[in-house]
Amino acid sequence: MILHTRRRSLFGAALALNLLAHPLIGWAQKPDYPNHAVRVIVPFVPGGNADSSARIFAEAYGKQLGQSFIVENKGGAGGMIGATQMVRAAPDGYTVMIGTTAPIVASWQLAGKTASYSLKDMQPVALLTQVPDVIVTRADSQLKSYADLAAYAKAHPGSLKFGHPGNATAGHVNILQMQKAMSQKFIVAAYKGAGPAVQDLLGGQLDAVATDLPSALQLIKAGQLRALAVVFPQRVSSLPDVPTMTELKQPEVDIAPFTAIMAPRAVPPAVIARLVDASNAALDDPAVRKRVEDIGGVPVKMSSADFEKFLDRQVATYHALVASGLLIAE
Repeated sequence: MILHTRRRSLFGAALALNLLAHPLIGWAQKPDYPNHAVRVIVPFVPGGNADSSARIFAEAYGKQLGQSFIVENKGGAGGMIGATQMVRAAPDGYTVMIGTTAPIVASWQLAGKTASYSLKDMQPVALLTQVPDVIVTRADSQLKSYADLAAYAKAHPGSLKFGHPGNATAGHVNILQMQKAMSQKFIVAAYKGAGPAVQDLLGGQLDAVATDLPSALQLIKAGQLRALAVVFPQRVSSLPDVPTMTELKQPEVDIAPFTAIMAPRAVPPAVIARLVDASNAALDDPAVRKRVEDIGGVPVKMSSADFEKFLDRQVATYHALVASGLLIAE
């Protein structure tokens, strides 16, 4: 009788332990993430659209996930210094990067064999924003439409003077794509930023400039520049009367700078899922959207699968231009 009682007691204890174990197993499958501060590398110096966007989303992640997301600016080498630090960090989700087109798809391709990483070393998390590119002329230019610009290029081969903000920027790539679409060659001038390019356009040294919309918008609104086209999937609210390149039958001219959150490649899927959910919540927040729009960006919500396809297309575009010798490292 005593033995039977002991067996029942042992069985009961084992059952109790088993029941306790199941919730613990279930809890382990749901990561306690984040349980301390997260480092957010921004691969550029403070200031500018990329840094501003990163800070907006870092704040939003903190509110969504209950921990601080601390921005660290690590500029240099077209964003590669910061990106290299991110890909070499522990793959636990506590170091991420909010970066742009340059470090994510372009700079490492331009660096070639000397690059310390590539896209395969990164885990895409979420696309956050895009910034439309815009093709502008002076307000008093004879080129009053994109059709006029194309006609001038055809009538005066090799004489259209086009400026852009710098090597491998969206403006540079879009000019290269325009040349191919029109089967024409332009005189292409690279500048160290949008400001000097726009100043030379206003001064008469250039016929047109391709640059990000925030750099030109106030001058467009002030009547000093004329927008001929926007490089974006749809018309933008700040320039509702300006057609897209797709409408103008040149959909291959398609590079709009983007901002995205990336992580080291081996971060656990459950942690990535937490970051994806937080990104989507931020993109659905009207206050976040307004702050992004106020600095000239467009919030973009995209599924994880579509985001990976988007990155593959961007990489392919830059790869083709690098392979052809049209884009080279400076």
